[in-house]
Amino acid sequence: MGESMKEIFEVQIRRFPWLIQMVKSRLFHELCDQHIKEQRRYFCCDCMIPPFCNVCFKKNDHKDHLIIQAFRCSNQTGVRKDFISKYMDISGIHMFSVNRSWIVFINQRCESDVHCFRNNVSHRCKVCGWAFETASSAFCSVECKFRSVLGSQLDDMMESSDDVDEPVVKRKESSEDASEPIMKRKHRRKGTPYRSPFY
Repeated sequence: MGESMKEIFEVQIRRFPWLIQMVKSRLFHELCDQHIKEQRRYFCCDCMIPPFCNVCFKKNDHKDHLIIQAFRCSNQTGVRKDFISKYMDISGIHMFSVNRSWIVFINQRCESDVHCFRNNVSHRCKVCGWAFETASSAFCSVECKFRSVLGSQLDDMMESSDDVDEPVVKRKESSEDASEPIMKRKHRRKGTPYRSPFY
């Protein structure tokens, strides 16, 4: 990639700062801390808050906001090709078909992914080494394409950006602290007497 491509990506990130926040977040498809049976499938590009579930989406006011819906494929989180291609160049990123829609992965593949260790594979991601079945792909995800162009600058951008995950951690810790005494009162050990025996 030449310097011109790097400049293009820098302009795109300044224009759409949520691209970095989307790549930075690792909460997609995690369970919601407020609705424990719901997965986080949505991301608001205007609010840039942590990903939220369907119930949170309906309760909060995101009218006229740009919303990303995340999809799950091969234990990875992706976004629609038609959506993300409006805001960045996705050429060379491997695509998957989910429910008749093409998606691209957000984050680079995990090092423990079995595809990374497949032998006799001639096509791999230029950044993380994930194996491809086609020569038309050069990157496995949005993050890998960013990293191939920006290098360590991507890490600096992610560190300098506001931490979208921090409020969730704080809410989770406070909710656990509040619920801990209740859990202790509800669950008693089987066979333990409620009071000491009289002798």
